[in-house]
Amino acid sequence: MGDDDALTVVAASTAGAEATAVRRLVSEGCGLPPRAIRVLPVAELPRLASGKTDYEAVRRLARDASASAPSPGEDDLCALYAEILDRTDVTEDSSFVSLGGDSLSYVEMSLRLEQALGVLPADWHTTPIRRLRAPETERRTPPAVPRRGLRRSLETGIALRAVGIVLVVGSHIPVFLVQGGAHVLLGVAGYNFARFHLSVGERRERLRRMGRSIARIAVPSMVWIAFALLLTREYDLANVVLANSLFEQDNSDPEWRYWFVEALVYFLAGLAVLLAIPWLHRAERRTPFGFALALVALGLVGRYDPWGLAHVRFHLSPTVVFFLFALGWAAARARTAGQRLGLTAVTLVTVPGLFPGEQTLRTSIVLGGLVLLLWVPALPSIDPVNRLAGVLAGSSLYIYLTHFQVYPHLRDHSPVAALLVSLICGVAYGAMATRLTARLLSSLQAGALMASLSSRGMPGAPVGSRCRYGRTH
Repeated sequence: MGDDDALTVVAASTAGAEATAVRRLVSEGCGLPPRAIRVLPVAELPRLASGKTDYEAVRRLARDASASAPSPGEDDLCALYAEILDRTDVTEDSSFVSLGGDSLSYVEMSLRLEQALGVLPADWHTTPIRRLRAPETERRTPPAVPRRGLRRSLETGIALRAVGIVLVVGSHIPVFLVQGGAHVLLGVAGYNFARFHLSVGERRERLRRMGRSIARIAVPSMVWIAFALLLTREYDLANVVLANSLFEQDNSDPEWRYWFVEALVYFLAGLAVLLAIPWLHRAERRTPFGFALALVALGLVGRYDPWGLAHVRFHLSPTVVFFLFALGWAAARARTAGQRLGLTAVTLVTVPGLFPGEQTLRTSIVLGGLVLLLWVPALPSIDPVNRLAGVLAGSSLYIYLTHFQVYPHLRDHSPVAALLVSLICGVAYGAMATRLTARLLSSLQAGALMASLSSRGMPGAPVGSRCRYGRTH
């Protein structure tokens, strides 16, 4: 059923994930943007006495859904969530996490939401939309008053991602030598993992989100490293499949350049395996902070490498640096000053000595970043800084991937130009990779949906096969 705003599709036995796949299937068939398509999931399609689909009843369902759906003009916050997360099922009771938001989309969402509300609660990602705009008496945070002028606040996690990636690239060129940014980013990754992957309670949904995150990191990384291999011959197949850290290697620099990406993929895959075990999943649900502390303890065993698992570059080995990811996770789960003090003490004791030789500045950078993450949820900022930080933070993975092939061509001419061009190329690759990876995941999800519909004895498409705007489907 179509109107001037959207096309409504009625689909039977459609869960949230399947609804997204249905919407994309219809979008590809109709040529309409996904956000112009509403999916109305129903337990069962209306039937006539003969058993055939009652298309008139389907049309009534679609008309009712269209009439009740909020339009952008009526609900700016719902429209904002729908735009950024590319969802058409946003309601007043939706939250960022319930709509499938993750660490890749939270940067833009938090910046746009802070600009709209003026005050961004620390738990905004799990707060329903209706409570974000609720009066002060209905929530624990100050009332939302849109800010005027340039003054803003910036989430510490976003600031650390933006500064961290600039430090990584600038130190590699080098424009300056301020190392430690990548290790801070590991802590931020653990912090975001706990916030966005573990805020949903259902085990299957958690595993699905972890799988998507692994794909969003691994696929563009493998594609780029394969391209770099063909371009420079500096890498090998182990690098392309993100397995360099699994084998004994020499100390050559190119082989270790992508240690950070490998570590992230290993951490996510390993945690997906752990949380797939029902009793461990239940343990994490019952005692989130205690579970995170147990992982910190496990990580500290690897940090000191009693069994000699780390290879030649100790401080780049996944088994050694996992404790930083676990500390970030625990920071997101800490709720009291005592818990934060305990984590601060662990951080101050265990980070020193991680790096070879006397690297006081590098150690201080990592300590400072982790302590900020623990104690300061947001930093004072201004609008232009927020915009720049949002772009850099949102593209940090892609900047990391691409800069090794960009800066060598420019650093001898101008190190500063090499830094700027490296950042720009990473942002450009990120924009392209995000679209292509989302399309790939959507196609895989759509294929699984088609197989699921077929296994239920249902036709391989939503109700109706014609795709003309203004008709019922």
